[in-house]
Amino acid sequence: MINQIFIATEIVLFNIFGLFGNINFLFLTYLKPSLRSKSSYIQCALSVSHIFCLLFELPNAVLLFTGIQLRRNVCFPAISIYIFFICAQAVIMLMLVVDLFIIVFFTTFYRRVDNVTYTVLMLFVPFVYAGFTVAWGFVMMDDELVIFCNPPISLHPVVSRWWSMSNVGLNSVTLCLFLFLMIIFHFRGKKQKSDTRKLMKRLKVSVVVFVFSWYMCTLGVDMFVAIGLTGSVLVFFQSNMVFFALLCYTQPFYVMLWRSSEYRVAFVEMWSFLNCVKSLKSKGWVERTTRVTTQVSTMDSSKM
Repeated sequence: MINQIFIATEIVLFNIFGLFGNINFLFLTYLKPSLRSKSSYIQCALSVSHIFCLLFELPNAVLLFTGIQLRRNVCFPAISIYIFFICAQAVIMLMLVVDLFIIVFFTTFYRRVDNVTYTVLMLFVPFVYAGFTVAWGFVMMDDELVIFCNPPISLHPVVSRWWSMSNVGLNSVTLCLFLFLMIIFHFRGKKQKSDTRKLMKRLKVSVVVFVFSWYMCTLGVDMFVAIGLTGSVLVFFQSNMVFFALLCYTQPFYVMLWRSSEYRVAFVEMWSFLNCVKSLKSKGWVERTTRVTTQVSTMDSSKM
């Protein structure tokens, strides 16, 4: 019961910060044309996925507080939308790195294709993967009693194993591709375009946090099965991996604020009616950002 209350508290706290960050990212992208680009639209899809993931964790927090247990044929349909977006967001993270790969090596194609077509193409694979996993989950669903109503446990063990292993594979590809791009950027140095360097700068931290959040979550879920844990012990350890998942859902916007002067300025402008935000200027939080001229990205939709 103590562990259940601890997990439920984590869910509530991360929801507060995660929903604030993801919703702010969507609003800033909508309100500021200078922040709109193909990459930011994919990031918006990631934020929408994270919003759904965070919101669907709240009912689980209620179940944890009350100690209510459900059967899989009740739990899984109730959170199937959550499982869809939790699967999609893992592949969207890979697509963000693929997006950078296309910018670097297929610049002409990137400039010629329109934003809508490009975004749809980049989101096709995440949605197919997510749809397949959810459909398989329905096919394999049984009436076993589950201690926690969360993705790895609500899925039938066979599907859960596929989900965790495929996620580890996808995450490994994401990491390897990003390391390859870092090597390319290191050797190209300042020859790379400034906008691409800015995107790399933001993604660098996002991928590092991603490795220590979602990657750790899925790797942990799979590792506990691989080392032979079963029953309530397996459920206990797998359920506590939710901390890393919640960290993954929460971090992107705050990484943007830290690494991007454009987003810091836009954020302060949007919330400048609050005295606490106004004080950030006097404390020098955005002093260094105002020295940087915020220009429309060369990859911006207005130039497509």
